[in-house]
Amino acid sequence: MTDDQLNQISMQMLTCSGNAKKILSEVMNDMNSGEGETNLDSKMVVAHQWLVKAHKYQNKVIAEAESIHYSVLFTHAQDTLMNIETIEFIIKKFIPLLRNAK
Repeated sequence: MTDDQLNQISMQMLTCSGNAKKILSEVMNDMNSGEGETNLDSKMVVAHQWLVKAHKYQNKVIAEAESIHYSVLFTHAQDTLMNIETIEFIIKKFIPLLRNAK
């Protein structure tokens, strides 16, 4: 894998993770305002699909791990992906709490 290919994949991971983060932010806003609660589940599915897509890009790199050089951009992309996954995990735990509180 060339450095350019690694950079392109890293940017794809960042884009997918960023899309998931945007949707998860909308979910939090919906939870906070009490509006759009019926859309929470569908938004969570879409956010998760973006994270799965980011993981697929990451797996392409991992499959060729022996032939790549260290990349700050790829490290940043992995870190971003993991952080957004943590946000998703926390929101998944809060949705039932929100629903049970009503």
